[in-house]
Amino acid sequence: MGVQSIVVAGREAWLKAYEAGDSRKLTLGMLDAIARGLEINALRPPPHPGGGQAKEIEARRLVELEALGVHVPRVLGEGASTLLLSDIGTTMAARLRAAGGDADAIDALTRQVIDAIADAHARGAYFGQMVPRNITIDDDGRVGFIDFEEDPLEVMSLPQAQARDWLLFAFGIAKYYDGRTDALADMLAPALRGEPDEVARQAGQVGRLRGLARRMQWLGRSARHIAHSILVVHAATLLPLAVLAFVLWDWFDDGELDLLQMLF
Repeated sequence: MGVQSIVVAGREAWLKAYEAGDSRKLTLGMLDAIARGLEINALRPPPHPGGGQAKEIEARRLVELEALGVHVPRVLGEGASTLLLSDIGTTMAARLRAAGGDADAIDALTRQVIDAIADAHARGAYFGQMVPRNITIDDDGRVGFIDFEEDPLEVMSLPQAQARDWLLFAFGIAKYYDGRTDALADMLAPALRGEPDEVARQAGQVGRLRGLARRMQWLGRSARHIAHSILVVHAATLLPLAVLAFVLWDWFDDGELDLLQMLF
């Protein structure tokens, strides 16, 4: 998949091309097997069809989300395997990098996005890859969401998909809370308490991975970030077992199997 910035009628837009095939088919199959083995349907990876089918999924999901009042790009045009999308602001990832180590600025961004996710969930929305690079904030402070070429509801329920959003958000932002895990958990906890009971129910067996998280903090920066997300998940009552499966997914995808060898 490729994304190119272009100017349309004097405004920035994005031409998104969807590549055919799925280069991560083996990785996703492994994650699916792990999720099935753990009996956690919320972790089953959605299919990644690629090409025109991925384009159709994203176009449909953008319409659905906009109808719910969620801030997403507008489709300005399309081809067989391309979409021309409106620009909706700078990514959260870029804004977090620009904040440097300013804890107050990072916390302000995080609170803003947590509120937007919670509001979207209350409207019946769900996302998919809820990480900082897929979240936007425009100059007026409005939070938006991008990248919807997969549909989690193909393999899970709405409450499971919403729980997955929180998990991936915690994982994606954990590296900005190195040494401040409690601060992130404190911000996530009220939002999670406001979710429906079925979303909260996915939190079961919260304490199961705390020992693993503590051991992982000594394995280097990437492992420490994952460990922090586990601790945040525990403190905020998310999906602790989901983090384990995501750890496996991450290491398979990176081709670094040392952690897997340690775990198994």
